[in-house]
Amino acid sequence: MIDPDLIGQFGPDFTFPVERGANRKFAVAAHGPWSGYMEDEAAPMHPAFLSTANVLWGYSLERPRGSVFEGIDHDLSVPLHAEEAYQFPGRLPHVGETLTARACLESVTEKHGSRGGDLTFLVMLTEFHDTAGTLVAQARATTVTTRNAPDGDGNLGSAPPPYKPRYDSLEPPDPFNAIARQEWGALAVDKGPASVSTGDLTLHDMVRFQAACGEDNPLHYDLAHAQQAGFPGMFGLGMHQASALASYAVRWLGEENARSFHARFRNVFWVGDPLTYSGRVVALREENGRKLADLELVCTRDSDQAVIVQLWMSFDLTN
Repeated sequence: MIDPDLIGQFGPDFTFPVERGANRKFAVAAHGPWSGYMEDEAAPMHPAFLSTANVLWGYSLERPRGSVFEGIDHDLSVPLHAEEAYQFPGRLPHVGETLTARACLESVTEKHGSRGGDLTFLVMLTEFHDTAGTLVAQARATTVTTRNAPDGDGNLGSAPPPYKPRYDSLEPPDPFNAIARQEWGALAVDKGPASVSTGDLTLHDMVRFQAACGEDNPLHYDLAHAQQAGFPGMFGLGMHQASALASYAVRWLGEENARSFHARFRNVFWVGDPLTYSGRVVALREENGRKLADLELVCTRDSDQAVIVQLWMSFDLTN
């Protein structure tokens, strides 16, 4: 039982530098190796870059680091990431800025899972302020744990495919380079760029992303450890494909313009799964003089068309 007095308590403040090399490394790992991120010394941060903050610089459920979160009496040895969301009240933070952040356990909810077992959902809220004290971003990460061990007989939804990696080049891929930038007047509801298939997910892709984001859980790269934890193989990181979907979106509507990001991780997926990315406009709004486009984006597994990651983003296309 988690002590309810811990809910809402903030951990210590920490600084989060939006460093050029780290932002560039993250963009490359998220299929966004473009000049805006590679060359601009004051580039906007990648919309999913905040996922590195608590892992590398701050505090989280898995990395309490002597903070109040060490008092959470809950088994987090095999956590699964359920959702990740960001809100940006104004423009994205830019390279060269240093933010001050603080995190809290915002809520704890228990449910009975559709595939059996009791589930616990823990939501971590992290607030980010600039040097003037202005709130520039909020991040919410939802972790889910279960009392039942995973298995390959149904509750994971699929089995790992045969893994046959092929490396034509060690250069980072740029799968979204054919997506054309669109302005407000060219957008239409239910329309979007063509789908983009990236082939089989490789361990190389996953390790590159883990190195960029700092999330080094061995469930994603150590086969023996994953199997000891009850998984039939190494599985993908939902934030990897969610970050790639964000790259798809900013290639389409511009790196500067993202205002929200809400990813939901639908299915476990594996090294060797073939993946496809797509997106569409779900709403066009004009509010308080701003032109806002709401998107829905999905990453699907080609073999069974299962949705791996579902992502909703909003863009401000006023200028």
